[in-house]
Amino acid sequence: MQARAGRLEIVAEDDRGGRVPIDIRPVSPEAIRIHIGAGANRPSRLLVPDAPQKSEWRLVDDAAGWSVETPQVVLRIDRDPYRLRLLDAAGAERFAEAPDDRDIRGGYHHFPSGHARGLRWLTARLKPAEALFGLGEHFGALDRRGQAFASWTVDAFGVRSDRAYKNVPLLLSSEGYAVFFDMTAPIYYDLGQASVTAWQATARADHLRVYLIAGDGIPALIRRYHQLTGRPAVPPDWSFGFWISRWGYRNREEVMTVARRMREERIPCDVIHIDPYWMRYHEGHHGDFEWDESAFPDPKGMIEELKALGFKVSLWESPYVPLDSEMRIEGERRSFLMKSRSPEGGKDGGVALVHGFAKPSAAVDFTNPEAVEWFKAKNERLLKMGVAVMKPDFAEDLPGDSVAYDGTPTEQLHNLYPLLYQRAVFESTQAVHGYGLIWGRSGYAGSQRYPVHWGGDPACTFDDMAASLRGALSWILSGAAFASFDMGGFFGIPVVTDPPTPELYVRWSQMGLLFSHARAHGHTAPREPWAYGEPALSIFRRYAQLRYRLLPYLYAAARRVPDGIPLARPLVYDWPSDPTTYHVDDEYLLGPDLLVAPMFKPRGSRDVYLPAGGWYDYWTDRRLDGPQWIRYEAELETIPLFVRAGAVLPVGPDLQYANERRWDPLSFDVYPGVNGESEMELSDDHRQLHFKLTVDRERVLLEGGPLAYEAEVRAHRTDGAPVAGAIGRPILLA
Repeated sequence: MQARAGRLEIVAEDDRGGRVPIDIRPVSPEAIRIHIGAGANRPSRLLVPDAPQKSEWRLVDDAAGWSVETPQVVLRIDRDPYRLRLLDAAGAERFAEAPDDRDIRGGYHHFPSGHARGLRWLTARLKPAEALFGLGEHFGALDRRGQAFASWTVDAFGVRSDRAYKNVPLLLSSEGYAVFFDMTAPIYYDLGQASVTAWQATARADHLRVYLIAGDGIPALIRRYHQLTGRPAVPPDWSFGFWISRWGYRNREEVMTVARRMREERIPCDVIHIDPYWMRYHEGHHGDFEWDESAFPDPKGMIEELKALGFKVSLWESPYVPLDSEMRIEGERRSFLMKSRSPEGGKDGGVALVHGFAKPSAAVDFTNPEAVEWFKAKNERLLKMGVAVMKPDFAEDLPGDSVAYDGTPTEQLHNLYPLLYQRAVFESTQAVHGYGLIWGRSGYAGSQRYPVHWGGDPACTFDDMAASLRGALSWILSGAAFASFDMGGFFGIPVVTDPPTPELYVRWSQMGLLFSHARAHGHTAPREPWAYGEPALSIFRRYAQLRYRLLPYLYAAARRVPDGIPLARPLVYDWPSDPTTYHVDDEYLLGPDLLVAPMFKPRGSRDVYLPAGGWYDYWTDRRLDGPQWIRYEAELETIPLFVRAGAVLPVGPDLQYANERRWDPLSFDVYPGVNGESEMELSDDHRQLHFKLTVDRERVLLEGGPLAYEAEVRAHRTDGAPVAGAIGRPILLA
């Protein structure tokens, strides 16, 4: 054992007498980095430059082991048997390794933390009531306990299996700790499946590097993870409007027909997305960034025409390059593409080929800084033309025989590749437009810095609708702040069919229009609401209009994201000490005050869990108190929606697109809670407003601003219609 500046070095002995170096570095009062194996000073590919690197600490050495003490946590290193434990300042054990997970014969369910044959693993205790969350976008139950899967980014081909587009090596525990694996290697997680008393993470690597993080509740743990890997950016206000898309609009006339019909039908919409058919090379899920002007003549003129109607344009892209394109010829000549390992093990085997689609492709090498700039220049040319946002699709299929410019082994680059790709696209948009935004599918640790991500390709079923919600909430519990999914589903079952039923389309759209970001998208059949007839069209219009009237509320909540509060989130985020919320993965909060419980059937009833506090039924003003389960009956036109007692909902005007005009006049819906005073901040890109709400048994008073007009205030009651008044004036409830 040797204490050095900022770290503690220990050498352990394995069961074969081998020496195992362990490097321990307190990086903040609540987080300690532990590196086991070689390469302790190897730089991270995942941390941001301003990640915390040191903290005040002291070492206590006693006969039983060592204690590394910071102002908030104690890392205890037991000598015999060797074991790491993380305790909080009060001495409560948050995390502990499990060195003795055995059966009656003495055999191990999980071996103690160790290494063998190129693998290294961490084995930790799992307490009886402990729940586990995170690890990326997965489509099963939010509580990962009892599950097992690999952290290896793939095209999931849907939302029904343990395959994942987005893997994040961040595990959160209801016991008040998180483990962040600062690694890009493949990791296999057994989360209490082989044994109910332990979980284990096994990496194919020559080391383990983990951050043990303590925090009371998921928000605190996520904030400390963000300190390491970066805080989410806040997308522009118009991105919170409705996006319309399909795979795909084949020509300019199709795009313009949809845009004009949107306005004729009075369906609010901000973004129209064009999938691969805008490019000359659109087969095989690759492209060359060159417009197909036979199908999209005068693209700049089309973009201007759409802008005049209030639409922004989104374009599809891929990191894969057609082999018969000029882009591939140039990229190969300049060594901007992933190379294939030659039989001799060198870099001269030609370009690495991406298979699995209609045609093989090459892949851009994002470890080469010049290749990144080349790729960014192609994006920026389109963005300068007027394109508002790019959709960086795919990136899960890096060829296994690839050789990267910077020498990163393919197995270490595979999970990282989507992050490097999306960073390039995000930074291109930032450079041209001043805001950062993408519409990405794959992801890894750090991808939260580059929103927004959607959940891949669900089938057109209610089961897939529910799985898509679980995937989005799982992604949010892995550090993301924004998420979306294909409203209506992407493909039909059987696969030769495509459109969802009108009832499924309505239910999925209700959920999507009351989520972080809202995009309708499908394989071939239209996803425009008029394609589903009445009453689907009218119901869709109603919810789209509701979303746009809630834009002041949604965007103000989104601007709180850098503080670690996602716009949409599962109930466990806000009620981490309520064990019931560990298993509620079909409801969520939208902003601070709305609780949404989607219907996964055309009509009928569902059980809704209302956590602690008072709640109003949004549609009827019925007052309910949690915690409790209720049975809710809903016809097709109604989604169960609740408002937290004490809330003040800012409501804007009817809009056809987000920036049609300023969000004035504002009005306010007050849902009285407990008597007393509360305060609320409301901000957008143009103003910062502050309000104070006073409630007593007989009246409510909302004061503040500043506003240049007398805003309407509606006080909701359980025993009658809302009472209308004005800001700055008391409203009598009796």
